[in-house]
Amino acid sequence: MAGDYDGKMLQRFYDLAQRRYPEILFHGDPSRPEIALTFDDGPHRQDTPRLLDMLTKQNVRATFFLVGHSVEQYPDVVQQIHQCGHQLALHCYQHTPFPLANPSALQSQLERTRNVIAETCDIAPEQIRDLRPPYGAFTRKTISLLRTWGYRLVMWNCIPPHWMQPIRWSSHQVMDAAAPGSVIVLHDGHGHGRRVTEIVEAVVPRIKSLGLEFITVEEMQDPRKQ
Repeated sequence: MAGDYDGKMLQRFYDLAQRRYPEILFHGDPSRPEIALTFDDGPHRQDTPRLLDMLTKQNVRATFFLVGHSVEQYPDVVQQIHQCGHQLALHCYQHTPFPLANPSALQSQLERTRNVIAETCDIAPEQIRDLRPPYGAFTRKTISLLRTWGYRLVMWNCIPPHWMQPIRWSSHQVMDAAAPGSVIVLHDGHGHGRRVTEIVEAVVPRIKSLGLEFITVEEMQDPRKQ
């Protein structure tokens, strides 16, 4: 239940994780009044455009961590994400845990995903650096491989299980974590878009009222802003 959600305990966990893995983004600089809204598992034919309409209405820029095989299925939706000014990032080619993958196969799948996104949106593949692993699963070896291949690992400090609970619970959990530097994860794939759109509609005005600006994870890691 929402009442059982211990936001302070979770934030302590993510603060510890950020200190233990400084090369990974769990949250940004707490002295900067900025927050990153991110979406995993897209693009989705119906759900992503619905979400994009809401983000445009709310004047919010976000980061989309995309699944390669879905990018190949719905290139027009990926173009729409890009044209709306959102950051394009990598999730995977197929939604399998990175530590279980053969390194050469994993590298090939990530390159395939990055290249198809780049070709679809007519941008350089090197512009697509930020990556979030499926299920948040990684090892020290994963970190080393991704760094060698030129990727930056991005995690989160809030990921409400919105696919299995009432919208108001998820909204409460997002607001509980809404603070300078927070990285929020929602999902626009697998038919979750309508529910996620309603969460975005509910929380964005409240987050803005706290004086927080929505930025991309790329901007959150920009050393010029440090």
